[in-house]
Amino acid sequence: MKTTKFLLILLLLGFSFAGHSQDFDAQLEKLAQGLAKRIGSKGKAKIAVWGFFTENGEKTALGNYITEDFSVYLTNFGEKFEVIDRNHLNVLLKEHKLNAEGYIDENTAKELGKIVAVDAIITGTYTVLNSIIKVRAKALDTETALQFAANMGNLPLNENIASYLGITVNGGNSVNRGFNTPLSSNETVNSPDTVDPSCQKNRTGDFCFTNTSNQKIILRVKHYDRFDKTGGSWQKLKTIILEPKESKCLYGLVSRPFNFFVAYWKDFVNEDKFKGVDYTLHSPNYYKFLKDKGELKVETCTSKTYTIK
Repeated sequence: MKTTKFLLILLLLGFSFAGHSQDFDAQLEKLAQGLAKRIGSKGKAKIAVWGFFTENGEKTALGNYITEDFSVYLTNFGEKFEVIDRNHLNVLLKEHKLNAEGYIDENTAKELGKIVAVDAIITGTYTVLNSIIKVRAKALDTETALQFAANMGNLPLNENIASYLGITVNGGNSVNRGFNTPLSSNETVNSPDTVDPSCQKNRTGDFCFTNTSNQKIILRVKHYDRFDKTGGSWQKLKTIILEPKESKCLYGLVSRPFNFFVAYWKDFVNEDKFKGVDYTLHSPNYYKFLKDKGELKVETCTSKTYTIK
């Protein structure tokens, strides 16, 4: 009898651990399967996945990740319908000058239905919480633009996804706390209880740079400051110097793309290269001396990190 009870306890614990170990991708696949079943029962033959966005309608890296994988899962479970290829959809959007940014309105839904000849469009939103990412997916009829199917799920915030967002889980010790600074001694992730709520109203986020190389680094950032009444923002320049293994953050950046330019300090002070003048870092004439350059995206109420290797 004792052996039976012991085995039963182990079995129950096994189910418990299995439940906790279900990762982000498995839950996203389950979400797509549930929506596919609902769509299949409505007799829709051709589907297009518009995209997943933040609650503010922002297109983000995580939103793109969810969109691409959700499209694949939906295809696998779509026994009664077809899903248009994402690359083909993007080509059609560009040809007809339709912008897949943010929420889809009634007119765009109907227009897309005519252009791509689809019966339904899939769109959705996501919210990053303390330990989960809440995802909501819905299907819109392209003739009426009315929602006819929906599904919702909680995706575990595992280490890979947290790293993608620029935060850490499971006791991580990231220096990137962004608008959630200073970090409390017992805090390991951005907590909704301590985040400055003005980031939502002001549409701002933070970006940190970490120098993991063994050399001193200088970087020039062309970012944007606060939205004005017309919806515009002012471009600002910031120069950051990073010692080896050092990290520094920029706080309260407007949620839009910005450019960065990175060089080794030894090259920057070399008179035959940058001559020690920081504005030359973003001059095309000196690009050949740069270690790295590119564009990054600030996301509302999100703290992200770019690692310089």
